[in-house]
Amino acid sequence: MPDVLAHLMEEHRKVERMLAQLKDSDPGDQRDELFRDLTDSLRTHMAVEERFLYPLMAEHLDEETAADATDEHELARSGISEAAQRLEEGAFSAAIEILEAGIGHHVEEEESELFPKLRERAAGQLAQMEPDDLEAQVAGDDQTRDELYEKAQEADVPGRSTMTKQELQEAVAEQ
Repeated sequence: MPDVLAHLMEEHRKVERMLAQLKDSDPGDQRDELFRDLTDSLRTHMAVEERFLYPLMAEHLDEETAADATDEHELARSGISEAAQRLEEGAFSAAIEILEAGIGHHVEEEESELFPKLRERAAGQLAQMEPDDLEAQVAGDDQTRDELYEKAQEADVPGRSTMTKQELQEAVAEQ
């Protein structure tokens, strides 16, 4: 299993491929499905970075760098919303090109500047981060306590009835 930064860089390549496919796609079910996949991938990716990586940036680099990265994610979210609207109304390819440019800038900055600095300054903390666990925790954020309880019940997690949402997330992620 790659470390968290290598995993995030693999996801960058996956997103770049999906964006290229979307630019060349025709309207229809395939385009709609690919756009949903892109949206899901970006949502999870950004949540992992914001929840786990950007606090390390604030601690080991500086708070402004972490804030700038978060701002770039907000721009990406706006770009996704714009593309979703264009999916229905037209000019979709232009919206994807704008999204691609913004994400491309963000990825270049992360991979050439921020990730190397984090590897150097926060190696111990990064080594403790398991990409699949982080993604599972982020996925749990989108679930209600009742949904998490149901998963814990299916997994026969002991003590689930008295667990908080956070505890249920952790218990389900360990399964």
